[in-house]
Amino acid sequence: MPVTDEGVRRLLAPLEAVRPITSRKMFGGVGVYCEGVFFAVVDDDRLYLKTDAELDPRFDAVGAAQWVVEGPSGGPMPYRELPGGLGPEEVAEWVDLAVAVAVRKKRKR
Repeated sequence: MPVTDEGVRRLLAPLEAVRPITSRKMFGGVGVYCEGVFFAVVDDDRLYLKTDAELDPRFDAVGAAQWVVEGPSGGPMPYRELPGGLGPEEVAEWVDLAVAVAVRKKRKR
């Protein structure tokens, strides 16, 4: 789970350009928040957005990798990698979609 400061800066810069983003180190990775909503993680210097059954088809359409935690208690997690080569408007759309997933999941609790 190596996460470098340079990797985090590089991955979060496009998000910070379109939305108010904060982050904090946790469990060897980095949690990413938009206006207080936890919607993404950085692990192995890769950015993964929160997803669910509603959003998964969009990630599938662009071939986005799923976050998989290694180890005996690990496995696939409900996060998918942000597609590359996006412009600011597309980044904003993906952030908004992932934040909406996080809000939906929070309401279900």
